[in-house]
Amino acid sequence: MLLLASWGVGQWLGVAGLVAAPLLTAWLEGKPGTWPIGYSTFFLLFAFLHLLFPCKVVALWMTLVLTAIIGIASKLKYRYLGFNLLAGDLYHLAVSSWRSVFVDHARMAIPALFAGAAIVAAAVLVDMTVAEQATPLSMRLALFAVAVLVYMAVYRLSGGAPRFRFDLLTRDRAHLSAFVASWLGAGPSRRPGFVDITPDPLPLLPPVPARRENGEARPHIFMILHESTFDPRHHGVPIGRSFERFFSPTNSLSGALHVDVFGGSTLQTEFSVLTGLSSLSFGNDSRFVFHLLAGRVRHSLPSVLSGMGYHVSHVSCDRPNFVNCDRFYKSIGFEEVTYAPTLPPPFDLERWRRERHDEQLYSQALSRIADRLEGEKPCFLSIMTLMNHGDHRRRIFPPELRAEVRREAVALTGNENYGEYAVRLAESVEAYAAFREKLETALNGRPAIIVRYGDHQPSFTAALTGLPPSDRALHKTFYAIETINSALPGDLAAPAMLDAAFLSTLTMSAARLPLDPVFATRTALLADCAAPYFASESVGKKRFHRALVEAGMVDLA
Repeated sequence: MLLLASWGVGQWLGVAGLVAAPLLTAWLEGKPGTWPIGYSTFFLLFAFLHLLFPCKVVALWMTLVLTAIIGIASKLKYRYLGFNLLAGDLYHLAVSSWRSVFVDHARMAIPALFAGAAIVAAAVLVDMTVAEQATPLSMRLALFAVAVLVYMAVYRLSGGAPRFRFDLLTRDRAHLSAFVASWLGAGPSRRPGFVDITPDPLPLLPPVPARRENGEARPHIFMILHESTFDPRHHGVPIGRSFERFFSPTNSLSGALHVDVFGGSTLQTEFSVLTGLSSLSFGNDSRFVFHLLAGRVRHSLPSVLSGMGYHVSHVSCDRPNFVNCDRFYKSIGFEEVTYAPTLPPPFDLERWRRERHDEQLYSQALSRIADRLEGEKPCFLSIMTLMNHGDHRRRIFPPELRAEVRREAVALTGNENYGEYAVRLAESVEAYAAFREKLETALNGRPAIIVRYGDHQPSFTAALTGLPPSDRALHKTFYAIETINSALPGDLAAPAMLDAAFLSTLTMSAARLPLDPVFATRTALLADCAAPYFASESVGKKRFHRALVEAGMVDLA
């Protein structure tokens, strides 16, 4: 007792740090199976920071601070997006997306920012308070060398880079070790590659001719991404007639769509829909396909339609520099891309910043293509909405707007977030109905098909259902293929749940357009690996990927 009473502040802080370190690491790693790599990671970080901070206690507390910041950021990211924090999130996505993340999730981001500042302030206070003899540099260098050797040994024994594939990166665990490992070979690469591929290519099938009668005009094609939109019926929540007509229009092909992501990363669903490939097929590069595969995908829905004489354009709700989207869109064949946040008047930018209303994007799209609908050249127009994006705790409309819709939605689920979702969805339904009516008038009898889909479920559905973000039920949205002045092929069919990678193939078939060897082969694979495409162990799929690489359709050189 006398010994304890004689301890100074530094000794007490040292003991507290030694107690906190294993507890914090174990909490972030989640399960005993990853504790060894977690502890070796903490030791590596401590040894590195000890090079910068000569005093052991200060270095220990700085390591605790860094570990807490990494781990809490990763846990928050997993909670809202179903994916742990990775190195690529910083050097690929942070610069272009930090502002939108901060605005859309201010209720989470602001407290997290203050908490981080408080943690750093506490560490600085420790540094100022503790009076401790500095460890000689030679000993610190030796300690760092030992930490590196220990980490490398544990890393290898734990399975190395292959261990940090989706099983760890999409679970509520390994929040410290996965982030550090993603900097050391388990993260994004400069040269992406398929993780589901075989050495033996699948022979591509012969092309399939168009299924139109002689003289029948090719249809205009409109593709609409409905941001953060899912069919509530998938979670047992009943819906009214207007919502039902939106998700399951009459005389259409509609159903459940399996997507690669939960809560966010719209770009991954866009990538799958436009290229016919699962983003997850690129392993730990999946979150960064717009960066790493720009200019490398030579076969896509836009490029094929452009080759058939379509005018191919896109109306985006994002900025040109957001997640490298401008470069990626143009690399897969879009001839013209319009970005809503950069539009000059008469576009109502203030309203857009406040509501991000679908109506504004539809009006912009109609004004862009009015003259083209009169010409002989058909058009393919993709529209990306934004209104249902972001934190559903934030109300973007006045409380009196659709108050009854909100009350009914909350009464059904007991969830205020679902009430906000229902209000935004009601606005989306009305805006789409008005757009469709104006489009039908503008078409003046010419045929068209409209392909609509949801990119991912909003983050609140995990709490609504009690399911973890990795559950496949939370990776289910919707799709609907409708026609104007035409009819869908009588034999057009789809499985009970369609994977996003097959939506472009279904679009080509619905439009009765010719299928090149890639689309023809993908059609044949539909029954073999409908959903989820990536999880399918189909040998044909893996051989198909090899065929795409060897044909130069996907450039991995």
